[in-house]
Amino acid sequence: MKHGKKSITPGSWRVFLLVAGWLCTMPVHADFVVMKNGDRITGEIQEIWDHEVIIEPEYDDDTAVTISLDVVDYIESSRDFEIKMLDGRKLIAKLVGRDADGKQLMEIDGELSTITYAELEELDEISDYYDRDSRIDFNLGLNKGNTDSLNSKLYADTNLKLGDHRHIVDVTLTREEQDNSTTKDNDLFRYNYNWLFADPWFFGGTASAERDSVRDLDHRFILGSAIGRDIWNKPRQAMNFQIGLGYLTEKFSSSDAGGTPVPSDKNDSLVLSWQYRLRYDLLGGDLEIYHNNTLNSTATGRKNTVIKTVTGTRYEITDLLYLNTSLDFDWESHPAGTAKNEDLAVVVGLGVEF
Repeated sequence: MKHGKKSITPGSWRVFLLVAGWLCTMPVHADFVVMKNGDRITGEIQEIWDHEVIIEPEYDDDTAVTISLDVVDYIESSRDFEIKMLDGRKLIAKLVGRDADGKQLMEIDGELSTITYAELEELDEISDYYDRDSRIDFNLGLNKGNTDSLNSKLYADTNLKLGDHRHIVDVTLTREEQDNSTTKDNDLFRYNYNWLFADPWFFGGTASAERDSVRDLDHRFILGSAIGRDIWNKPRQAMNFQIGLGYLTEKFSSSDAGGTPVPSDKNDSLVLSWQYRLRYDLLGGDLEIYHNNTLNSTATGRKNTVIKTVTGTRYEITDLLYLNTSLDFDWESHPAGTAKNEDLAVVVGLGVEF
């Protein structure tokens, strides 16, 4: 007996395409938060912090919703999270709904247990091996009238994470003219490497290069090593510090009263260093507060201490564009020539994050 081939009718194709389309539109994973009043938000949980859960809803992946845990009935997700309990325990677990008594269920290696939100200190997404964020700030000020002045600052940085290794690079170019005279001409490049050998502790390597023609600084190179610690290391909050020892070499040049160049001064020194970085997101991530501080103090050779501090905010305008404001403060104990010890600037401009 011969069996003929079954034909696929147009109707069968339509059903197949509808089912395939429905499957393709289903999210790979869906988290949801159910409130005590019965409301439910489906999306992607980002973190639990300060007794609040932050979720990015399905209907708007550009805006995060912050919900107090006091109004949450239960949370359900198919994903693993990094969870820290108030008693100090650190777990990798799923939040998988509630039990018959209304307690939050948690799954660890296939085993179920219950927790209360009062026991939960924080929850974070498991960090990816690779992560990168970059930004460019451009600030420009122009005055015309009794005093003509033009000042500009270009700042760019990249933070690259590869597992337990972090690479941080930033470049700052600052220019200022007043009544056709150059009053500021500074270039600064910095590189910072971190290896999280025993989280939250890390070893570091640093390198920097700076020139400033107004301060008669031909160049200042610093190469060093450091040890540091993360206080926070999360998507919305980051804080760390490091201390280190390095080698500094610098060269100064100047002119006499008649404008004739005089012999350059050179200096090689051991240098003690300190670095502090803070970033904290508010308003669901729309507003970022940041503070970066570095201190380098020579232990040998020419006595000098250099402090550079930038404190500011970034307010998100679009996914890529933000408004940047900052207060920049530089201080040097023994600057070359007749340069002033301190330099203070208020900066306002636009930035791009990518």
